[in-house]
This record gives sequence, C-alpha cells and structure tokens, in this order.
Amino acid sequence: MVKEMAVVEFYIDDLREMCGRMEEKKLIETLTNLGAPCEAGEGESKGKLIIEITPNRPDFFFIEGLTRAVNTFQKRKIPEYTAKKSDYVVIVDSSVEKIRPSSLCAVVKNLKLDARRIEYLIQAQEKLMTTIGRKTRKFGMGFFDLNKVVFPIKYTTRKPEDIVYRPLGYQKTANAREILTNHPKGIENRHMIEKFDRYPLYEDANGRVLVLIPIVNSEECGKIDERTNAVFIEVTGTDMNTIKSVMNILICSLIDIGGTAYSVEMKYPDKKFQSMQGLVDGEVELDLEFINKILGLELSKKDVDGLLARMGYKTSGKKVMTPPYRIDIMHFMDIVEDVAIAYGYEKFEPMLPDFFTSGKTIGKTESEIDKTLRGMGFLETVSPILTSPGSIKNAGLKQTKDAEVKNSKSEEFSIIRPALALSILECFARNKTKGLPQKFYEIGDRFVGGELERAVVFAVVDRNVSFADIRGYAQTLFEEIGLEFKIENAASEPGNELMDEEKSGMVMFDGEVRGRIGLVNEDILKRFNLQNKVAICEIVLD
Repeated sequence: MVKEMAVVEFYIDDLREMCGRMEEKKLIETLTNLGAPCEAGEGESKGKLIIEITPNRPDFFFIEGLTRAVNTFQKRKIPEYTAKKSDYVVIVDSSVEKIRPSSLCAVVKNLKLDARRIEYLIQAQEKLMTTIGRKTRKFGMGFFDLNKVVFPIKYTTRKPEDIVYRPLGYQKTANAREILTNHPKGIENRHMIEKFDRYPLYEDANGRVLVLIPIVNSEECGKIDERTNAVFIEVTGTDMNTIKSVMNILICSLIDIGGTAYSVEMKYPDKKFQSMQGLVDGEVELDLEFINKILGLELSKKDVDGLLARMGYKTSGKKVMTPPYRIDIMHFMDIVEDVAIAYGYEKFEPMLPDFFTSGKTIGKTESEIDKTLRGMGFLETVSPILTSPGSIKNAGLKQTKDAEVKNSKSEEFSIIRPALALSILECFARNKTKGLPQKFYEIGDRFVGGELERAVVFAVVDRNVSFADIRGYAQTLFEEIGLEFKIENAASEPGNELMDEEKSGMVMFDGEVRGRIGLVNEDILKRFNLQNKVAICEIVLD
C-alpha cells in the first residue's frame, strides 16, 4: 500500500542542538534510516530540513518526536513519561453524544515557549488533524492559556445564537452562525455541525466560550504566545481510542521540552475517569524465534534487547514495552520491522528464498484488469486493509473473531475488512461533495472464511445509476480479459445486507460464485451519509 506522505520543516540548528550537536550529514542519514527521509531546504526553506513523514509515525510531526528517535538510536537516555493527578475537572454533557461524543483533556505546566516552539507546535497540530484526524472530521484539538480559564470546564452544546465570543483572527465578537458564515475556519469546517440544532463548545466556570468545536478557539484564552507557561489541552472527536493515542503523543512531546503533565478528571454522564491513565507503556510478548525467522538472522535475546532499546523500547524477560507515543504498533511485525531498522538494512545480504508458492488468477493479470477499468474512466483508490467493527456493521457485513488484530491501539484499525466494497463506500463518503458521477475501483485483499483473498471492486455513484450500468461495465471488463460470466439471482445472505436483494445478483464463472453485483441497499447508503445511488461489483481474483 502506498502511504501518503506529510512534509514537516524544522530548522537544522534546532535539530542538531537537540540531538547532541550532531553533524548535519549524520543527522540526515540517521533520520532517513529511521524512516523519515529528509534534505536541506532551499529558497524560503533555507536553513531548514524538509522531512517526509508517513502517517503511521505521527510522533514524528513533532520536533521532539524526531529528536527522541535520533537520541535513542544513538543510545542516549530519554525521559520517563508520567502525569500527576490534579483537582482539575472537565464535565461532558450528554447533549454532545450525537455530534462529537468523545473528549479527553489534560494540563501541562512549567512550559518555556518561544516563537519557534510555538511554530513547531502549530505545525504538528495541523499535521495531526489533517492526516489521522481526517481534516478534523475524526478529531480536533485546542490549546488554551491555563491562567485565563476557570475550572470546572464544561463540554456541552448551545443554540448557535447563544454561542457568542470573539474567535481567533476575527475583529469582533460574533455568534456561531456568523462565525460559520464569515470566519475562514467556519467556512472550511461548517459542514460538520451546521446540520445540528445545537453546536458543541467548551466553556469555563465563568461561562466564557473557549472554543466552538471543531471550528475555532477564542481570541481571549485560546491564543498561545511566548508568555504562556501553562496550557489546558482538549482533544475532541468521534473515536476515543484515537483521541487517547493523539493525547499521548502531545503530552510526551511537551514533557520532552520540560513540561509537567497533569491528569484531568473527566466526568461523563455515566462514568468518570482520569484522563491520562493511558500514558503508560503497552506490552507485547517477545518472540525471538519469529524475529529471526522473518529477518533470516540468528540474534540472541541480548542482541534483540539492545536493538529494541535503540528504537525506544524497554524489555523485561519475554515482554516488550511499547512507548506511549508509539501509536503505530498494531502487530508484532511492527516490532520486527524496528529490530530490522536498528540492525541496519544495509547489513542484510540479498538472497533468494528456498521455497516457492504457486498462485492462480481467474484468467488475466491484475495489470490488465487495471488497464481496462482505467480505460472505462474508473479512478484507482488504495485503502488500508484494516478497518473498524463499526464500519463493518454499518455496511451490513459479517465480522469474525479471527479477523481481529490483537493489542490494537486504535479501534479504527482493529479488524481486517471482509469486503473491498466497504473501502469504496468510505471513499464515496469522503468525496460526496465532489461532482457526479464518480467511478472508483480497487484491487486488494480481504479476509473471508479465515483466509486472505485477492479481489477487485469497482463502483459508480450517481443520481440515477442503475443495475444495467454496472452490468455493462462488468461485461466490458470480463470480455476484455477473456472471461465468460453469468449473473444469477441472489437471495439475501444473513449478516450481509450490503446489496439490494431485488437489484443485485451473483457473478458466476464456470458455475462457481465469484462475487456480487448490483445496487447498494438504501439503508446502507444512509449509514454512510450518501444521498445518491451506488452500483457496485466485487469479485474474487484468486
């Protein structure tokens, strides 16, 4: 899977100073080896390093995250990450449940901020919200001057006319409707809340608005400058697991620059808990035999302990402790990859495997299928093989226990998808504001019957797309790759209500069911907030 890269910029002098005055050439080499390829900037970026970051390492969006990785790689000690208990309280009102139900807050004191630190913090905040925050659709975050807010703070909703404050970068006080209409951030993100009668916000004990969620902070207390020495932080969105992970990254980075973190008591209608109880190391069983088998090495336990230490892990017996800022560790294979990085890819000797596997296709190569679909105007999409149980349920598909990821740190990526159709529907949902018709396809893996299957899916969304339309595309594709097919009526399958029973069928090759074709059930479309019809075909390739 090709991962979209995010680009961050940091002054070379700052990175070198934070990395023990490391030489520039060595710094670039180390960052590249750690999976953050970089180069010296030119023009307006002269004096900076331009660094490419994959979204699976969001801790690298922070200069502290990068220097932490470099310093551990160079066997320098890193700080412990802990949060103190406090009397600060945040009350979450039940009215936010149907809008953005999950909130997590924290306090950090003893900060020493300068212009560059603030610049880096804002950059990291924007990158987090753009990538794993999906342009704030999944979560947003805000920083507030602790000295300007009064606890307890409340996360609640109000009628738009009753939310009155001066937003950042605005010249006057305004209500929420005016902010959504005239403020740049309001115009950009208003689609997330304007359909509701009441809008979500944070307000302090004096009734002052801190932020209209997820639009814009208050100018009065939501502006951070060089005089700010303590902050109140909120991360608010739709998935608590992701929010916890993001908060861990934020807090660890602020601790790295000398801050002291404090947990906040979160009071929900049906529960209460300390916000920073997740700031602890994860734990994974160490499998030395598996590491050596995958890497083709003969490493001892001592060797592996040393290599893992260079990547920021602690080990104890057969346990590997994953740092709280490493939200990308979803499988033991991720740890194996880090062992390989610490060992050095340049030390591996190329060799041919001493085994072979045979594969089969339904007749033609994927490249020919790809070429044909492109020729019919379909655009390719590449999406993660992992998804969430909630998404599978929304699509009316079956989910099995053996498809679940063990020790997943994010509910969003905790189970292998049972159908590529799920990914296509999510793609249509993300692009629903674009023009019509839209035609997407994907060739990838799915997990069915305890095994991975290679499949292709292609689909059209339009106001009046019909079964005949998708059947025509399927006929053209199969003729081009030399396959004879039939479509037979399909009874509704329990746990698989994706398709409209009366406007769908089974795709048959040589008497064998290889997939489904037809219109997506209207109830499923509503769950994905799609207002137009979707015609779809998905078939197994191997």
